[in-house]
Amino acid sequence: MLDLPKTIDETRVRAYRLRRTRELLAHFKMDAAVLFDPLNLRYATGCRNMQVWTSHHLARYVFVPAAGPVVLFDYGGALHLSDDLETIDEARPAKSWDYFGSGNRAEEHASKWAEEIVDLLHKTCGRGATLGIDRADLLPMLALQKRGIKMMDAKAPMEIARSIKSMEEVAIIKNSMQVCTDAIGFMRQHAVPGVTENYLMSLMNQYNLEHGGEVQETRLLTSGHQTNPWFTETSNKVIKAGEMLVFDSDLIGPDGVFVDQTRAFVIGDKAPTTEQRRLYAHAHEQLQHNMALLRPGMTFEEFGEQSWKMHDIYVPNRYAEMIHGIGFGVEYPVIYYPEDHETWQYSGTFQEGMCLCVESYIGPVGGDEGVKLEQPVLITKDGPVPLSNCPFEEDYL
Repeated sequence: MLDLPKTIDETRVRAYRLRRTRELLAHFKMDAAVLFDPLNLRYATGCRNMQVWTSHHLARYVFVPAAGPVVLFDYGGALHLSDDLETIDEARPAKSWDYFGSGNRAEEHASKWAEEIVDLLHKTCGRGATLGIDRADLLPMLALQKRGIKMMDAKAPMEIARSIKSMEEVAIIKNSMQVCTDAIGFMRQHAVPGVTENYLMSLMNQYNLEHGGEVQETRLLTSGHQTNPWFTETSNKVIKAGEMLVFDSDLIGPDGVFVDQTRAFVIGDKAPTTEQRRLYAHAHEQLQHNMALLRPGMTFEEFGEQSWKMHDIYVPNRYAEMIHGIGFGVEYPVIYYPEDHETWQYSGTFQEGMCLCVESYIGPVGGDEGVKLEQPVLITKDGPVPLSNCPFEEDYL
């Protein structure tokens, strides 16, 4: 049993996250960072504004020094959003250089942006300070280079900072996962032959939004032949009796948590076929085997060596990774399949306080269907603890 707080102290959560941000910036030798990524901005300050829109329009950013005042630059007319946040010392209107808003004045506007940031950096951290940036856009980067600013990639400190959760953060994640589990249950009540994939996805979104959730990150609810290989997007396909329905929730739930769970089941009153049972059993076996391995101190390499050995016929259609972190989104670390280690795998160690999703996808080459399962867990000193009670199809095993 997890000893989680029964009530959430939001002020303490924000303080923990800002402290982690400052500590990791200092650890990576950065005097300050400008954070554009809406997830990093929200993590460091607790302030959100048009999360999806600002992910592709860099019209909102925050200056976070390792020591000193935090300055939020918000979209015009939205400065009031940070009025009650103790993590933000000052709010200013953001400057934008995007061509749609600046046209042939884009370079001029990027130059003015850089002037303000450099002035703030020098006044807060001194001349010669190193600035971290988590998103690199060409015009402002050139403007900073022109002014002789030393820059570093701030993604590393932000990913490491976000990877270790406080117990209050774990409680927030667990509460949001429950909303996702309930959204899945609501969708299943309507999962009958004759409905479309789009309809079922809309029901999960409806429940999530009604209960404080925010958006959907992907469109991955498919049926029948659309389930193999994986990553075919949800469509208006009519679902037939006896088909396997597979869905990756990928919802942004309450408090901005990425509530990532995957389940699969057969539609209608038909019993699963022998092949469907076999696929489901292998996916479940892989999931349980890999989940049981997780413990603090295990290296990513050790996990790869001890992970479930996938049958040859499944290997070409394997999923992108076996493990990924969760929080505001898919986060550090990512553990790839042994077949991909030489190309992609980096070194690292699992730590207590990491929240992870364990992934499994079983889709035979040339097969009619595939099965994907995914379970979020917390790594404790005693091993993994599930963060979701969403049921599996035990009678298929």
